[in-house]
Amino acid sequence: MFKKCLNCNKDIYVKPSQFERKKYCSRKCKGEYQSKNPIAFSHLSKKKLIHCDNCGNELQRKPSSIFDKNYCNKECKYDHQRKIGSTINQHLVSQVEKTCMGCGKTYYVIKSRENTSKFCSMNCLGKANGDRGRIQYRKRIVVFCTNCGKKIERKPSVIKKWNFCNEKCMAEYYERSKAFSGSNSATWQGGDIDYYGPNWRAQRRKARKRDNFTCQDCGRTELQLGHELSIHHIIPFREFDGDWKSANKLSNLVSLCEYPCHRKRHSKKN
Repeated sequence: MFKKCLNCNKDIYVKPSQFERKKYCSRKCKGEYQSKNPIAFSHLSKKKLIHCDNCGNELQRKPSSIFDKNYCNKECKYDHQRKIGSTINQHLVSQVEKTCMGCGKTYYVIKSRENTSKFCSMNCLGKANGDRGRIQYRKRIVVFCTNCGKKIERKPSVIKKWNFCNEKCMAEYYERSKAFSGSNSATWQGGDIDYYGPNWRAQRRKARKRDNFTCQDCGRTELQLGHELSIHHIIPFREFDGDWKSANKLSNLVSLCEYPCHRKRHSKKN
């Protein structure tokens, strides 16, 4: 069955069961028609007629938007509050004088906070809490510097076998006791090898010349460095069990500046 859309007068197909109910071809047409004819739908509105408590103007509001005091706008609300300001918030009028426990200044609070208020501001409260925390929650143990014997305080979590008052004392003790050098080092491999075989010097010159006298990691030349490059064994010399011919092959040698490239290569292996 066909009937006309109330808004655009377009023919629309409707089922017989919806012939009386369906009036529009789309939601857009329904919205446009209701906007053009608001009076026809006024009976569906649940708004109630009320009056502004400040100026008395009539207002229409939904039941959920009706309060004890109702106003046209914010200006009416603020104007009304200024008019009746002497009759509201009377509990705030009665104030007592207090002295701040933080800064010592005089301040005022309402009567109900007379026994609980101690500070004039959050800033003073925060400072007082910080000072109290440093005293109440400070856990320190007295120990003595392993190097110079000076008395120092440390948290239990940082106390170790050796404790030092500063880095200078730590360095002096490590140097004097050889605590992390030689066989005490975690990277100890039996000491340096002083002799790399009878062909070492010749192979060293060949490796430098092959690499054009340039560090193969950072690209700096001997001219820039002001001294000869170091020659590094890619596979460590000690792994060849004294076979210096195999260890000193050019394919196992690479030219590197001593710092930082040569040291980096050794640190990565360790």
